[in-house]
Order: sequence, then structure tokens, then C-alpha cells
Amino acid sequence: MKRERDHQFECGICGAEDRYLLHNVRHRTPSYRRLCTNCLLKDHRGLFCPFCFSVYEEPLPIDRSMCNKCPSISHKPCIPSNYPHHTPFICPSCSSPNFSFFNPTTNGDSPSGRIIDRDSARALVAAAKIAAVSMTKAAAMAKVEAEKRVKEATYAKKRAREALERLAYLAAKEKEIMEGKGGGSNYNGLYLAPPPPPPPQITGKVEK
Repeated sequence: MKRERDHQFECGICGAEDRYLLHNVRHRTPSYRRLCTNCLLKDHRGLFCPFCFSVYEEPLPIDRSMCNKCPSISHKPCIPSNYPHHTPFICPSCSSPNFSFFNPTTNGDSPSGRIIDRDSARALVAAAKIAAVSMTKAAAMAKVEAEKRVKEATYAKKRAREALERLAYLAAKEKEIMEGKGGGSNYNGLYLAPPPPPPPQITGKVEK
């Protein structure tokens, strides 16, 4: 039981423990998982600019640079002049294996022991927006699925009722036929007629 509670405060990818900064996202419907800010952004690289952390809405920006190694899309004006210009373009998370979008610093004077700088704050907001969109879509899909199941259950109930009514009708017809024929057993729709009466007994003497 304790282990299950611990999992609620662990990132579903890297396993980092964080009670407050984990995001709920849809993962292979109908399951969900909790991700830290860094793992959520790395798992949804094509949904935001890795420099300004603006979450994209349709349509995508025209003036953009696409990473050659992942789905990441960057605003060209957001790319710093001192950023290494690879040809083809490589996003920050692909340029360094140890890159992290979210880097809170430790500070003993802070009540939580951590300070979030401007870039990390932007990353946190972007991750929260992406998680909100993901859960909104999940709620919409769950509603559609629930309505579908209600319709299927209603249709199945109707078919079952029709089957019972049909069975009752056939039973009544069979009873009516049997009563009209004077009884008998039914074998595959064939009714056995009642046995003939015994021959009359002859009484008296036979003349020679």
C-alpha cells in the first residue's frame, strides 16, 4: 500500500520523486501517468518552442526550424545568436544528453529549498498547459466512449426484450397448436396424433 502511494509522487519516466510538480497526462488510452516537467516536455517536444516555451496552437509557425533528430519545432527568431548553428538544425535537448528543461536551484533560505529561475518557470507553465490539453482531450474521449457504451447497452437491452417477446409468442403458438390437435408431443415441429380407440368387443353367439 505504501509503495502504491509512493508511485503517486514519482515521475512515470525518470522516477524522480516530487509531491507538487508532477503533471497528469493521458498515456495510451485509457491509462494515465504522472510526469515531471522535464520528462513531460521531452515526451512532447513537437508541441512547444524549446527557447521561448510557447505552446503551439494550430496552425504551426511559418518561420520555424525543425530538429533533425526529434519532432521539436523552434521559432527561428527565438534561437539565440550564440546558439550553436548545426546544419541541419538540432534542438537543445538533442544537442546534449544531459540537457534538462527544468532546473530549479537549491537554496537553504527558501522554505521549499528550491528556487525556480525564469526559464524553468516558463518550462513549468508550458508543461502545465500541455498536461491540461492532454487531460481535456482525455475527458472528451472518455465522454464519447461512455455515450457509446450507453447506446450499446440500450441496443442490447432492446434486442434481449425482442428475443423474450418472440420466445413468448412462439410458446403461445405452440400451446395453441397442441390444444387444437388434442395434445401430443412435439418433435422438431411434428405432433403425434392420439392413439386410435380399441376395436369394439363382439358379444353373443356366433351362428353356424
